[in-house]
Amino acid sequence: MKKILTAAAALLLSVVCLPLATTAATASTTHRVGVATYSLGDSVFELPPGSDGTPAKGELTAVVHYPKDLAGHRYPVVLISHGLWISCADKQAWKDEDWEKLDAWPCAAGTPEIPNYRGYDYLGTTLAAQGMIVISISANGTKARMGQEQDEARAALINQHLKMWQQLSSTGRGPLAGKLPVNFQGHADLTNVGLMGHSRGGRGTLFYAADQHQRDWPAGVRIKAVIPLAAAEPYSPDDDPNNPELDGYRITNIPVGAFIGTCDGAVRGNVYDYLQANNKQPLYEWTVRGANHDFFNTQWSPASGQVGAYDDAPADCTDKRMTEPQQRSVATAYTSAFFKRYLLNDRSGMPLLTGAVRPFAVDVKVDQGVGSRR
Repeated sequence: MKKILTAAAALLLSVVCLPLATTAATASTTHRVGVATYSLGDSVFELPPGSDGTPAKGELTAVVHYPKDLAGHRYPVVLISHGLWISCADKQAWKDEDWEKLDAWPCAAGTPEIPNYRGYDYLGTTLAAQGMIVISISANGTKARMGQEQDEARAALINQHLKMWQQLSSTGRGPLAGKLPVNFQGHADLTNVGLMGHSRGGRGTLFYAADQHQRDWPAGVRIKAVIPLAAAEPYSPDDDPNNPELDGYRITNIPVGAFIGTCDGAVRGNVYDYLQANNKQPLYEWTVRGANHDFFNTQWSPASGQVGAYDDAPADCTDKRMTEPQQRSVATAYTSAFFKRYLLNDRSGMPLLTGAVRPFAVDVKVDQGVGSRR
């Protein structure tokens, strides 16, 4: 297979986990990475009530990738929210197209859940190696709500995880106290948070970070960068970027970097069209030729062998298709450069973000809004 990464791209990724050369927590330092998980239960979080008043509960579960050298450091936090997909690995139900069983939450006794939140471990490992604490949360329970109600549920779930981490880091207390194998007190900087959401997770992330919802963030939490990764588009009845229907998803005061794949069979992903009308902070859109929707999540990709995993690219997509590793390499490079710039103040990846350098064998079209060269 032809290698997609050039030497320049490999330097941008810097994924090899070597011992620290210095004690400073900087993006130029490569950190050894630890992995931890926590689960407070599958039905422990009260989701916002639906329009019909029906109650529903979701899980508080996540995987954490973190720099092992916590002592003496406070690291920025990146929270990842996966998209909307089946929750239960029931092979027969998939064969029978029995969506009631596949979408059940919690899953039936004896049926394993699909850990959709583990589909971004490749990103978690890279970002943690660069000096970030990465929390990828499970959101299978939020499918009890649809439409904007699901966005509200996802935003509430993000809020709860950030609130728990703020309590843990600032006081060593709260629901996560004693639930992790290492002590994060004083080591997670919740005033310096990046969000990445894929698919419906991307739409929920936009909702959470929107100007009009920022007052709902927990005390001591500040979002500094947002990546909608092949995000589902918010509903709008027309192409007017200033339509009030979009106000609940409109971010003007936080840097945003959006991905689109030209072979995406699930969403159009063009959130840039309405964000660029009013943005006051750096805004990027990276259109990746040949990228589909599912390969960004390893659990949804055929190589995983997971129930329901498939290649979603439509048959009429004429662009040369990317392989799973190629697509994730591109996503890792741009995500890494973006969060290093806006969470670690490391500008070394700016030529990649702005399109000044194009180290990949695939075409990545770059669109930029106000201030994107800062």
